[in-house]
Amino acid sequence: MRSRPSNSHAGARGRRLLLAALAFVPFGFLSAQSSIGEMRRQATRAELEKAANSFETASLGAPDEKTRAKMRGDLAAVRMRLANGDFVPGDRIWLQVEGDSALTDTFTVRGDRMLSLPNIPDLSLQGVLDSELEPHLTKELLKYIRSVSLTATPLVRISLLGFPQGNFFTVPVDQSITDVISAAGGWGSPAQVAPEKTVVRRAGRVIMDAKATAEAIRQGKTVGDMALRDGDELFLPDRASGFSWGKALGVASALFGTLYWIVWR
Repeated sequence: MRSRPSNSHAGARGRRLLLAALAFVPFGFLSAQSSIGEMRRQATRAELEKAANSFETASLGAPDEKTRAKMRGDLAAVRMRLANGDFVPGDRIWLQVEGDSALTDTFTVRGDRMLSLPNIPDLSLQGVLDSELEPHLTKELLKYIRSVSLTATPLVRISLLGFPQGNFFTVPVDQSITDVISAAGGWGSPAQVAPEKTVVRRAGRVIMDAKATAEAIRQGKTVGDMALRDGDELFLPDRASGFSWGKALGVASALFGTLYWIVWR
């Protein structure tokens, strides 16, 4: 008599399917704190479609309902990205068209996912991925210009908090995160512990923990590799608060002096 598969066998199969799906996810997004479905910004359509198929298979064979729900959510996120593309209202694109100064500038995506360019009818970016931007714009501009040679780079506005020259920075998605940190004054002192404490936050929520962020920095990943979006923060907690023992002692001394004056005067 043939025995029924045990729960441990079913669980092992589910884990194998889950690992197969995660094989298409960048290192920084294996954390439960992040949205796996977003993936890196330069992912191609073929890569996203392959990831979607893997998430779908893994969701069917996952060992428990919580994991299945998570995989279904990631599948929906990838499918939405494939349908809508990567560009949302307010995104900015640095466009450089050889021999055309009017089309060499930074342009902003409108609320209807249209890109307004001078002397050219508005161009739709609906369904266009970051990785498809240059060929898409080249194809569209060739309808109105005889010859087109262009460079198109999405820009991201991120903030660096807790760094020596922390501020808002607008950077291209292919910019190395180490270059962005250098523009903010580097790590300061003590530098040896800072990379191990830095996290990435979105709307106040950590989307890349310290371990994943440190690995991205170590490997020199780009802003796009880390899937950073407008408004994201590279956050160094200890220094962003502005706390230091020197400041604390100064405040305590001033407070003591005030109390002494009130009590003894």
